[in-house]
Amino acid sequence: MPLNAAGSKMPDEAEDAGSGCVDDRRFREMVARLPLALYTTDASGRVTYFNPEAARLAGREPRLGEDRWCISHRLFQLDGSPLAAEDCALAIALRERREIRGAEALLERPDGSRVRIMPLASPLYDSRGGLCGAMNLMIDLSALAQAAPGVAAARHHLAEDLETAITRKQLHLHYQPVFSAAGQLTGFEALARWVHPERGVISPTDFIPAAEESGLILPLARELLLQACTEAARWEKPLRIAVNVSPLQFRHGDLPGLIDEVLIETGLEPERLELEITEGVMITDFDRTMLVLHRIKALGVRIALDDFGTGYSSLSYLHMFPLSTLKIDRSFVANLGVASEAAAITRAVIALGHALDIEVVAEGVETREQLDFLIDEGCNYMQGYMLGRPLPGEQYADLTGRKG
Repeated sequence: MPLNAAGSKMPDEAEDAGSGCVDDRRFREMVARLPLALYTTDASGRVTYFNPEAARLAGREPRLGEDRWCISHRLFQLDGSPLAAEDCALAIALRERREIRGAEALLERPDGSRVRIMPLASPLYDSRGGLCGAMNLMIDLSALAQAAPGVAAARHHLAEDLETAITRKQLHLHYQPVFSAAGQLTGFEALARWVHPERGVISPTDFIPAAEESGLILPLARELLLQACTEAARWEKPLRIAVNVSPLQFRHGDLPGLIDEVLIETGLEPERLELEITEGVMITDFDRTMLVLHRIKALGVRIALDDFGTGYSSLSYLHMFPLSTLKIDRSFVANLGVASEAAAITRAVIALGHALDIEVVAEGVETREQLDFLIDEGCNYMQGYMLGRPLPGEQYADLTGRKG
């Protein structure tokens, strides 16, 4: 019979669907004591049980019968690219009816922190041999790495090097163009880059978490915001500049004060700046987040909700928070023309944005087919490698009218 988090039965109507899949009592007693995160799903991938360690690892209480395939806020590939829930290890185990091993991923918690995991997903069968669900055992590789000899020292050295890089202004930004459906350039997204003098290129998926763990995220964020606004202020054309914000900036420091200070210092018009937040910001410390966002909005700055559709925030937040833009996650765009669900979700997000008078941006546009679909469905803006790669600001001087 299916289980809930407390180990009791789900409603009677759900009992027959999973009957015979596992021995409820013995299973519950065993996995509740496991130091490893474990959860189970029914045959459609909807979560039926999770042990306490799974909730701790995910940083949230999974929603039984609602969360599908995975229990994390979001998933990412090791290179930092989004990993759609339907492509996670457990979803593949159900779809292909085989065990999945070695498929490492990054699990993101609602507070924005990420954990490297190795999922061990296996399909489950009833006594008649029919598929009745799946089980996923998640190994916290980040915890193992921290316990390994020398790893803690390496992480400390990375933080030290990052502090030096911030002080010496060794981090820089690349800018990816954003175009309207009519093909007009409307702005750029600023993306952080770090070329270490000895180690070469260091991915943002490594140095951003290092900054958050070491307390360097505030000076790093200030430096990057200052660079982005300084660059945009040099453009003769009044194009927008979008800058990503860490969830930790909402809990520490004075984010609205920082923005106001940087705008005054650089002379950039507030309406040209757009801050990109994630859904994790919206579901942690609601009252404080609401206050901070409204203070930012009062400055005249735009607010975009990034990677929309991959997290677990309530749709009611879209009405309550002062959002200017929704950004459709690239995982949906990548599956346009491949999975019908991706087209349906993308179409729904665009319609939702229009209904709420919120502009919609699609990320990760890489094919003509994707572009044509988005334009036909009324998506306001698009960005992706097909339209323009992230490059240093001077390489887009002809488009921006960059001075100097």
